[in-house]
Amino acid sequence: MNVKIKICGIRTSKVAFAAIDSGADYLGFNFVPDSRRFIDPVFAAKIIAMIKDKVQTVGIFQNADMATVREVAKQLDLDFVQLHGQENSEYIKQIHSRVIKAIHSPAEAPLYSVDYFLLDRVLQGEGRMVDAREARVVADTRPIFLAGGLTPYNVARAVRKIQPFAVDVASGIESDGVPDVRKIKEFIKNAKKVFI
Repeated sequence: MNVKIKICGIRTSKVAFAAIDSGADYLGFNFVPDSRRFIDPVFAAKIIAMIKDKVQTVGIFQNADMATVREVAKQLDLDFVQLHGQENSEYIKQIHSRVIKAIHSPAEAPLYSVDYFLLDRVLQGEGRMVDAREARVVADTRPIFLAGGLTPYNVARAVRKIQPFAVDVASGIESDGVPDVRKIKEFIKNAKKVFI
């Protein structure tokens, strides 16, 4: 089968449709207020209304007030909530949505009961990529989204080595901090050509 693709940092309908047309399976909308990829939920709702039946939608949150997460997830009819902070298992139980939880090492996986893990480096956008051997340990037992340092040029190699359920990209498909349609197409094409 082919790896699934999640394009993160969606802020315009143009980029959303380009990603879908190129074969993206998930689109990520960043609701972390201090992120440079932040999108207001009101504006995100307009984009999601146009694409709802074409792709799975994911809302990204980090240490957010639980009531806010539940409200945004419900109003936007998100398919998944992705948690990037110190949210514990009690917090996760009360979300009432399917959950993708960001972790940084295999040791963290047993701490949570979630639909998927997103294995990412500790500092987003910085540092070395996730260790391939550690990532494979998690991917062999659980369906993971692999993130952190992926680009159109290294994604095929990462998919072959780690065999994740999905790959997740934001900065790797940007030019000057903005999603680049050409890079999105190249990333998806290169990832999907690997059979796992």
